[in-house]
Amino acid sequence: MSETPRPAPSPQPIRIAVLALEGCVASSVAGPLDVFAAANRVSRDLGQGEPFAARIVRLEPGAVRSFHGLPVAPQQVARPGERFDLVLVPAVFDNLAGVVGEREAAAWLAAQHAAGARVAGVCAGAFLLAEAGLLDEREATTHWALAGEFSRRYPRVALKPELLLVDTGDVLTAGGVTAYLDLCLHLVARLASPELAALCAKVLLVEPGRRFQAPFALHTAPRGHGDAAILKAQDWLEAHLAGPIRIADAAKTASLGERTLLRRFRKATGDTPLDYVQRLRIESAKRLLETTPRTVDDIAAVVGYADPTSFRRLFKARTGLTPDGYRRRFTAV
Repeated sequence: MSETPRPAPSPQPIRIAVLALEGCVASSVAGPLDVFAAANRVSRDLGQGEPFAARIVRLEPGAVRSFHGLPVAPQQVARPGERFDLVLVPAVFDNLAGVVGEREAAAWLAAQHAAGARVAGVCAGAFLLAEAGLLDEREATTHWALAGEFSRRYPRVALKPELLLVDTGDVLTAGGVTAYLDLCLHLVARLASPELAALCAKVLLVEPGRRFQAPFALHTAPRGHGDAAILKAQDWLEAHLAGPIRIADAAKTASLGERTLLRRFRKATGDTPLDYVQRLRIESAKRLLETTPRTVDDIAAVVGYADPTSFRRLFKARTGLTPDGYRRRFTAV
């Protein structure tokens, strides 16, 4: 008499720790749990198991305070020797010094990774991954506004601030705060299935496949560098954006030679004068696209480009979108 076949054991769910940190953005802690819970629900509806077990984790008891004051309580305290399959570091707002000072958390992340866990960081969470040494000689991203500070602190990281998501296999980073949605859907696709991720995106009304955060970036002219002559040159360049730019005129205004101006301008602002002008022109064009119905050709002329084709090419190179595509996404009129 043959035995009745036993059902195959259900695969163990992927154990995910969302790390609670002081100053965290509460939505980037709770939001991933929502995404993975939605994936579980959709998977159940398909007659399949629940692939994820996600929890808020701290290294010590007690709640942390999010950046707007909401307490975030951990669902568990990490036990000695406990390993997760994935550790996600959330976005942190207005507490960068606190993030880079989380020595115990950085060491714990490094140990989790060494034991085989994937690690992921959102926004300023990438700083903690870098503090743990997990981004050295890798590509990574972070919030566009933090890119300069990140590059200064971690020169061994190949930062890609224009990208919304960077996946190097066992270490992942995502850009601004709400990029946790893109990161989590990407992880659902990788760890469960692309089909499940696509269904989750539809259920959650999240546009999948976003690649760039460059369209969101704002260029703010650095003026706190302390070089009075370069400030004069900046003022002259900003006053003459719509017309032809002659470096000799900017240098004369600053009472500097051209070569001295170029050297000191790059040191003070991080750009050459012409790159600086291009950034300001594109920023002006973005504002006009957002707030006026003017044609793209008209806007190109207003911000200083006689050739609309050249303007369109440069705009896309700087933002990742065509001017018309940018207007559709960000228009305020």
